[in-house]
Amino acid sequence: MKLMKLTILMATIGLTVAILWQPVAEAVGDPTVHHDLELELFPAQGRLEAVSQLTLPQAGASARLFLSPQARVSEVALNGASLPHNFTGGILDIRLPTEVRGRSVTLAIHYAGRFTDQPPQDPVMTEDPSFGVAAAISEQGTFLSGGSGWYPDPRLGKATWQLSVTAPPGYLAVTAGRLVEQTTTAEYSRSVWEEHIPLTNLTVSAGPYEVRSIQVGEIPVSTYFYPHSQDLAANYLEATREYLELYQELFGTYPFEKFAVVENFFPTGYGFPSWTLLGSRVIRLPFILETSLGHEIAHSWWGNGVRVDIAQGNWSEGLTTYVADYLYLERSSAEQARDYRLRILRDYAALVPPELDFPLARFLRRTDRPSQAVGYGKAAMIFHMLRHKVGEEIFWGGLREMAETRLFDRVNWDDFASLYSRLGDTDLGPFFEQWVRRPGAPILSLEDVQVRRDKDQWHLSGRLSQQEPPFVLQLPLTLETEGESVVQWITLDDHETHFTMTVADAPRRLLVDPDAHLFRRLHPTEIPASVNSIRGSGRLLAVLAEDLPAPTAEAARLILQALRQQDVRIFEEGEVCPEQLVEHDVLFLGLPRRFADPLFDGTELSVDREGFAFAGQRFDGAQAALFAAVTPRDAPDTHWAYFIPNSPESASDAARRIPHYGRDSYLIFDQGENRARGTWDIRESPLIRNFNFLEAAP
Repeated sequence: MKLMKLTILMATIGLTVAILWQPVAEAVGDPTVHHDLELELFPAQGRLEAVSQLTLPQAGASARLFLSPQARVSEVALNGASLPHNFTGGILDIRLPTEVRGRSVTLAIHYAGRFTDQPPQDPVMTEDPSFGVAAAISEQGTFLSGGSGWYPDPRLGKATWQLSVTAPPGYLAVTAGRLVEQTTTAEYSRSVWEEHIPLTNLTVSAGPYEVRSIQVGEIPVSTYFYPHSQDLAANYLEATREYLELYQELFGTYPFEKFAVVENFFPTGYGFPSWTLLGSRVIRLPFILETSLGHEIAHSWWGNGVRVDIAQGNWSEGLTTYVADYLYLERSSAEQARDYRLRILRDYAALVPPELDFPLARFLRRTDRPSQAVGYGKAAMIFHMLRHKVGEEIFWGGLREMAETRLFDRVNWDDFASLYSRLGDTDLGPFFEQWVRRPGAPILSLEDVQVRRDKDQWHLSGRLSQQEPPFVLQLPLTLETEGESVVQWITLDDHETHFTMTVADAPRRLLVDPDAHLFRRLHPTEIPASVNSIRGSGRLLAVLAEDLPAPTAEAARLILQALRQQDVRIFEEGEVCPEQLVEHDVLFLGLPRRFADPLFDGTELSVDREGFAFAGQRFDGAQAALFAAVTPRDAPDTHWAYFIPNSPESASDAARRIPHYGRDSYLIFDQGENRARGTWDIRESPLIRNFNFLEAAP
């Protein structure tokens, strides 16, 4: 029998990882259950033995508990007396005595079970790469997810916890809450944790850890790393210190009793209340320390602290992305912040066609790249626009007030609207209504722009239009001149609005929202061809180049699976003609003889029989592979991509890596490492007007 499978986001081995936070929500007003769990782990056998002292605040005629079918229940007792029970199909039904009904009762449930889920050894990119690993006990390590049924659970909402884990010497356990005891003797190790903050479930990790700790104020911060990873501990402790200090300054007191960074024996990237669980290969990726760790710590306030009322959609991923991933770049430079906002717009345009779009009020969790583009990217931009609308003091003050007054409460988008409407003394209901409950984004066009000179002044006029139905927008027009640039904010609340500008210096270029402060749907010409252009295409064809050797061609097909385009038909190069490709996006496997010109058009790329070159650097080795996506000049509404590996081995390796570089136009891999990446500059935009003159007649 298989465990009940938990939908968890996990990293592909050796590649980038997407950190997952699971929202913690409970039924407000429900009485609190208490779990007192005593576990003994037998890692060599993949087994546990346990006693659950389960306190139910109000007994009924019976208790219905959920427990993994892989468990075996030996006894259920109340006050030392055995109770009749039935355990079938993962449901434990217990008949309770009449005299205890309506009272608080504590049941003692004795059970054992084997939990041996196996992570795959050679995974291919998938949007939900949990691979069914919900509970596993091994000598390498133990992972027992809160949804796997490793303990009997009435699922009544909120619960408090005490957990005692006995294991072989040096085999330590970690979970949410406060560490009460952690000892190792020659015969056993014992870890005891307690959590008084109500949680809906409890996840546990255990393994042969070495622990290092520091204090950040009153907060104990620890790393639970394997011996071979101890060289990373100091950096993780220091980074955690910096993130905690930053967020306490922004949001107030840290909500939990500790924070722990825990190493896992398979490549996870999980976030839980007061701890995060990262795979051995994951913790060595530089961006985890620089970005993802801070993202998980920010969830201590947003999601795990102030919790999500999921009935109106999950706001916490967008807010956490904004105050973590985005904020780090903003504090580094304005240019990096602008690039991040622009990447959000490009992801949305490339991955979320209008027919698949949905309102933020329906976003629950990331299930694929399109849902991420909405629930993380669009939501982050909503908070960015809100910040611009209410100002710095009100925006950050509002978050501090929310964290202080609604800690461990469930909060929805309406709560944010009410808070900022009060603080800003203006009704923000319509703002949240159009961005949260309405799908889509405005599509803008700059039209009928004219310039005339009148003596010492230049007069510019034009129209800014949007497609129906209109959004209510405030956005900047930037006019670059021979002197200083002039910025004019305009309101667009109908199909179109007219504008005029008068300047003293000759105009050079007019741009609409050049710094990408507004969430909108980009025009095709504003989206450089990229990995995401191919991943998100609904009209993709694949063409197998004639000169690609058969073993390499077979391995190269893996890229279609990695990009979730495995159902796309593959044509032989000789089977297609140019007319068939005009209306399609195309992925070429190998360099085609007849369709190679777009690849070389202004890209600094060249390909021959020995390998390929980019910007003057040659890549002739068998371990090299090239991916490049371009927009053909003769078909500007399409994207063509070329996957050119030098061997079957490089094809297989690069295919697994490429999906993790979704925003890049070109990628070069060699010896298992990324050697070059980047995004092409856009050629034109309907929101830019260039004025190619030195003087204009008066």
